[in-house]
Amino acid sequence: MPQSLKETMAESSTITARHPHAATAPPGGLILDRAVLQAVPNCSEIVSIKPCGDSAWSMSTARFTVKHDNDTIHEYFVKIVDGDLASERVLGEYQCMFELSKTMPSLVPMPQAFGPCLDSDGFFFLCDYLPIDHRRPDPVKLAEKVSELHRRSMSPTGQFGFHVTPYDGKLPLKVEWDRSWVSFYSKLLRGVYELDTQANGSWHEFDVAMRVTLEKVIPKLLGPLEEGGRSVKPCLIHGDLWEKNIGTHVLTNGIYIFDSCAYYAHHEMALGMWRVSHHQMTNEEYRDEYFKLFKPDEPVEHCDDRNRLYSIKERIMYSAHVPGTEARTQALDDMRYLIAKFVE
Repeated sequence: MPQSLKETMAESSTITARHPHAATAPPGGLILDRAVLQAVPNCSEIVSIKPCGDSAWSMSTARFTVKHDNDTIHEYFVKIVDGDLASERVLGEYQCMFELSKTMPSLVPMPQAFGPCLDSDGFFFLCDYLPIDHRRPDPVKLAEKVSELHRRSMSPTGQFGFHVTPYDGKLPLKVEWDRSWVSFYSKLLRGVYELDTQANGSWHEFDVAMRVTLEKVIPKLLGPLEEGGRSVKPCLIHGDLWEKNIGTHVLTNGIYIFDSCAYYAHHEMALGMWRVSHHQMTNEEYRDEYFKLFKPDEPVEHCDDRNRLYSIKERIMYSAHVPGTEARTQALDDMRYLIAKFVE
């Protein structure tokens, strides 16, 4: 039998004394944190609670179904995050997903609430639940959705960046507002490089290549985007658009994106993720379909080199998350390629 809201909240305060992480699964079933229940509007009954998916950087995830006071049924997804910077990470995810939903609500599960838990030291993120799977996304449909997001979006400041710190997994991105794309990307890449150095230690060859990339490659490769009367539009990008953050609705086949670390960037930046070998969307069809709808910026002949440069950020971020992987060496190879082409 479904539980009433008051019954569930009353049980929560006693059960979570034995199970300090209220959204985990004790033998008697899943128990929602009281803060999550309070964030659900006009809830009269908890119909069901089930584990849902997984997250490398979260404490627990679940889906639950509720009946509202008007007898309508609604499904939600909740993520509980704990540990260092949990509040900042949850705030970042909510604000990123909210910004995406404002720009293109048909593309994301609607974010509902976030905040501190009452029955643990964690923080929760709450959004609508959608029945999606992680099949290989259709390149044409994905290109249509992502290019539309980029075209529709409008930076509130006219600059590159974001108003809060987004977290790529457990690590923060440097996205302070900046009018120049060259300057913004330099600071973004430097910040990721510093995170990687903290995780993996210093490596002389890598450090030298990064210094040359920051000082010489980026100005030479990205500078022409902002010269000769040209400019770069700051577009809202997802920030971490790999296959596990893209879902296909099992009933409508619609494309949805989630787990965002969004910010306003050059639209081509979004495609750097589709080059790296530690993810599966390396087929050039994805980039080709996108560029049919949102053309590369001039100079077009440097588009692939810019994509390589943007992928360096993705490789290094992965290396910072998973120390010892070959992604760091691959980033070095890419930097050396660009240095040979644009500097030496």
